[in-house]
Amino acid sequence: MKKEHSFTVVIEPCEEGGYFATCPALPGCHVQGETYEETLSELKAAIQAMIEDYRYDGDEVHYGEISITTVKVAV
Repeated sequence: MKKEHSFTVVIEPCEEGGYFATCPALPGCHVQGETYEETLSELKAAIQAMIEDYRYDGDEVHYGEISITTVKVAV
């Protein structure tokens, strides 16, 4: 049985159209898509593939090692 993990992801609209998404917990894990839904689906697949690659290579996967917060900046 597969264990489910939660990841924080960032999805941003691109100036030229479509969306760009990253998973900060997995450096290098990013995708681009035409719609929000497509981008999210592609990112989930990329996360899964990256974790499977880590495991295949015998590398340890570290889950939840990032912190997301909001900061106030006076300008």
